[in-house]
Amino acid sequence: MKPIVCILAAICLPAVAFCQDITGLWKGTLFNDSTKQSLDYEIVITKEKGKLSGFSHTWFVINNKRYYGVKKLNVRIAGDGKIVLQDTKLVEHNYPLSPLKDVYQLNVLDLVNNANEQELRGRFVTNRTRMYNELTGDVHIKKASHYAQSDLLIYLQKNSKETFVAVAK
Repeated sequence: MKPIVCILAAICLPAVAFCQDITGLWKGTLFNDSTKQSLDYEIVITKEKGKLSGFSHTWFVINNKRYYGVKKLNVRIAGDGKIVLQDTKLVEHNYPLSPLKDVYQLNVLDLVNNANEQELRGRFVTNRTRMYNELTGDVHIKKASHYAQSDLLIYLQKNSKETFVAVAK
């Protein structure tokens, strides 16, 4: 009897992630293993015609000046239930130097339900380039119930022609 229960659990549990609503605003931190810095991190995930997509907003502090980057994301749910977010394009930034092209971040996250809140937790990695090694770290973001304090949503409402911003209503 136990083997049957284990097999059913292994088959059905990844399907639970497909049933979860991961759309909306997620806020938290991204911890960089190399620099040992914890960075503010926001993600907006939307679903249109059954397809998930999103944007991310990350802040950096260099010499006491705050910089930001806004990136477009591909979002998918893997067969094992993991939430996979991958950069596709740097949309805007105020970095002091031009960023390297073809450097992308990949987040592989678990959806965790705690009492009245949802969290996405997991690891991130950037791809290696000729000049730089990959970066790794942890992502810990919670689904936000209050949208007024979101720099990402404010940016998207001002600068986007897409209709995904309806998630903030």
